[in-house]
Amino acid sequence: MASKTTSSLTALLLRAWRERWTDLQWGINVKTVLPRGVSGDVYNLADCIIDQVVVGAGANQLALSYLRHSLSAQLISHAAVLRRLSKYEQYNNTHCFASLLEFLEDMLPGVTCFGKSEEIELARSIVVITTWLLNILYHCRDVKTLTQKINQLLKRILSDDFYVSMMCLAKHSEDSIRKSEIDKSDASQLSEFQKMQRICTEVISVLSENDTSIHHIVKLENIDMHMLSLSVHSERLPGFLIQSWLQVQLVGHPGADTSAIIYKLHILQRLKGFSDSRLFAELIRGSLISLFDVSETRCPHASHIGAFIFMNIPHIFQEFSEKSDTSSVTEALDLLLQHSQLLDAIDVNGSCSILTNILEELAKVRLINEEQAKRFLEKRNLPPSVKSDKPPPPSSMQSIIRCAQSSLSGILKTLSSDYHKILDVTLGMLHKVFMGISFEVILAVACSSGQLKALVSRLIPFSECYNNRDSLGQDDSRMQLFDLIFVMLIAIVQNYGASTVLELDGDSLIEQWISSCLVDSYNPKSPTQLLAMSNPAIVEALIQQFNSGDSDFKPNMQLRDIIFNMPAVMHEVLVAWEQGALIASDVKRILDAVKEKTCCLPIAGATYLCSYLRSASPDSVLKPMNMIQQLLACPAALEEENEEDQEEDEGDESQIAQKNVRKKSLRGRWQLTCDIIRKMQKDIQAPSTKSCENLVSRSPATEWFHNAWGRAISRGWLDYNSTKILHCLLSTAGPRWLVNATIQELLKLRFRDQLQRGVDLALAILHVNIVACTTELLSHILPQLLYVDVQSYTLMEPQLSSLAYLTTYCLYTSWDMLSEEKDDEPPMKRPRFDNSEPQDSETPSRKLIDSLLQLLAMYEKMQEGGVTPQTHFIFELIKTLVEVKIPSANGILSHIPASLISDLLKTVPEIFSYRMLLHFHDVQIAAGRTNMGKDLCILRNYHLRNACIAGSGTKAKVIE
Repeated sequence: MASKTTSSLTALLLRAWRERWTDLQWGINVKTVLPRGVSGDVYNLADCIIDQVVVGAGANQLALSYLRHSLSAQLISHAAVLRRLSKYEQYNNTHCFASLLEFLEDMLPGVTCFGKSEEIELARSIVVITTWLLNILYHCRDVKTLTQKINQLLKRILSDDFYVSMMCLAKHSEDSIRKSEIDKSDASQLSEFQKMQRICTEVISVLSENDTSIHHIVKLENIDMHMLSLSVHSERLPGFLIQSWLQVQLVGHPGADTSAIIYKLHILQRLKGFSDSRLFAELIRGSLISLFDVSETRCPHASHIGAFIFMNIPHIFQEFSEKSDTSSVTEALDLLLQHSQLLDAIDVNGSCSILTNILEELAKVRLINEEQAKRFLEKRNLPPSVKSDKPPPPSSMQSIIRCAQSSLSGILKTLSSDYHKILDVTLGMLHKVFMGISFEVILAVACSSGQLKALVSRLIPFSECYNNRDSLGQDDSRMQLFDLIFVMLIAIVQNYGASTVLELDGDSLIEQWISSCLVDSYNPKSPTQLLAMSNPAIVEALIQQFNSGDSDFKPNMQLRDIIFNMPAVMHEVLVAWEQGALIASDVKRILDAVKEKTCCLPIAGATYLCSYLRSASPDSVLKPMNMIQQLLACPAALEEENEEDQEEDEGDESQIAQKNVRKKSLRGRWQLTCDIIRKMQKDIQAPSTKSCENLVSRSPATEWFHNAWGRAISRGWLDYNSTKILHCLLSTAGPRWLVNATIQELLKLRFRDQLQRGVDLALAILHVNIVACTTELLSHILPQLLYVDVQSYTLMEPQLSSLAYLTTYCLYTSWDMLSEEKDDEPPMKRPRFDNSEPQDSETPSRKLIDSLLQLLAMYEKMQEGGVTPQTHFIFELIKTLVEVKIPSANGILSHIPASLISDLLKTVPEIFSYRMLLHFHDVQIAAGRTNMGKDLCILRNYHLRNACIAGSGTKAKVIE
């Protein structure tokens, strides 16, 4: 049947030529032969016509008119015509080629297909016709008219995003991928795209270097999706993201592994498109801003930032530079020198050159050499107050960190020995740890070097040296050693979490006490639970001892009994005071005896009082609060030491030195004990606590957030106190509230530069728990913002696109962190808050995708065909997902329904582009290629229709 119809078409074509039919007559008569609704491609109509076109020495112009009309009437497809043209290879017939090239030139502006699932075939046909042009150029390179025409055609093809996109589609089509595995030595088995690449190589070899065609041919030879890369969302230097993100990370996870920080920096670098040098410059600048922010305070965070700068940053640079080269480090330092005011401020504050210190650390890991360091120092104009040939003062941050590194190494080495043989040495060493700020800096160094858990694991056996004895006896050295280690470990656990530094099945005295008695916001303890561990006989003996003012324990009393019975002692004293059996002076005398010689007993007693305050009625909190304040008062032994300091010491110099060390150690240890008890108060949110860190305030949480946000936006950087507030807001109000507050503040900004800064700040803020916050953003905040009528119409530009960028950044960051998360991830990276979400078998990554799909499905259900703010937001979201595309982006984009893209394309085609569609679909899978081809042709037809309308309007004006 098909051959009969083809014969009839050939006969009809010959008749039309003999009778000189017009193209209109041809169109009327050919429809009498073709079955209704069937394309002429089925019966090779294009082949029949072109066979008549090229039958003579020159092209048959009448037959060409029939071909044009058949294309216009959609009797044949463009793909069929292109493929048939490519079969003509009579290279000696230049006149015929000239006519065919002119026909192709007229045809190219309208090449498309009309929803007949011919998109992939059209893409391959475009590659085939391009190969045909190259073959003509190769064989007819001496014919100037043909070469000029081919240059024009190649330029038009390569300058049209539609043609480049279709050729990329053909390159990655299923047929091309399958054929790429066949032996490339056999030209007959090559794919169409490979044939084009081969002829490109051949043409380049025969053309001169000055030939204008070479530029086009080289582009064809290397054609790929990168040729239509999307414009990068450019940002001015310096940015806002890295400093804010770093502050959030260092405050929330001070013990984070360097590898974890590097991994997250890689994610941010891909999101923002930063070069290594830009990332390095932002990282150093952000660290220095954070250091300057806390340099005038005594908070431990200053030590953490200093340790991060001098210990972590060189290793981070080294890790990145191994994958590229060290030139990025020198470029980053050149960028850093532009911030001379920041460097001046830190230099004046620290009375030393911070740049010199940084260069020294980078030189240690061979990222720069001496000549480069000297060149940077010559460029740097030091402020007059620090210009000196003398070395940095011994109190500089770098020297403190170096000293702490040496101290930590010595501590770990000493703690590796047998504690029975070096008790006095260990005791003297730990006494020195509590002098000044040594303990804070040593912890900071331990965190930065990843040795915090090793330090804890070696301290615990030494704490057992006393517990292993049958009774306390009179061994003050062992008691002091236990007390020192107890305070150190409790401080570490409070700051970094028990799960971070302790083993789950630890059976030491301190580990058992931490598990059973220590109170914090994540592990509250019931007062009844603490009292259940007591022994009435031991409690009675302890009360009698403390009531008599005696701080020396009986020889038969064990340390375990004392520690675990202190809650019951505090309970008995509190009940006796409330019932009038004791007066205030009696309570003071008992508590003074408790804190006379040790720091562990006040801490053990305060745990019960803090637990009691959590559940006590407002009428009964005054006395337990008074007892806590009494425990915080300076002990008599320390007051006596202070009085003795005012008198001149006499005696042996070594004894005086040891005595001074013990004095300073006691002061430092007691200060740390007070900090531990105060933190327990904050963790249980005692009514007396006025600290903003726990939001026990008359001001609403929204006001706290607004103030923190405003300070950051106006300054251009996030400070330490604001960061602490953000972490507390998360644990207080939860991720949903935090995301909502962040979005509301972002949408209040009006100018693009403010919004860019706001997006970076918001992304950094949501990193307090990026996965939970992103899930809340997609599942609750955005649906409410988009589909509640009161709020949806407040969305407009430029806020709308900024919100889309923030959503994209959060989505990709969370996706990367979930899809590549390692099993041996440090515990501190896992959130220890927000236990309100129900636990089920669904993975976090699945929840994230489901939240996104739910948001998109909600749009599809509520869409009524019109263009609304929701339409523009969904488009901007998809657009930014494509623009910010990272290597793992296909895992997100593949879940977006193809029907949604088609609907948006039909609703607002004017804001789509071929580049966007090319990068949206995954060309590695068949479904992605099919959907890409359909969408490219939909957009092509829209542009052709508009061009036709515009052309008709122009003609109408001319006629008028």
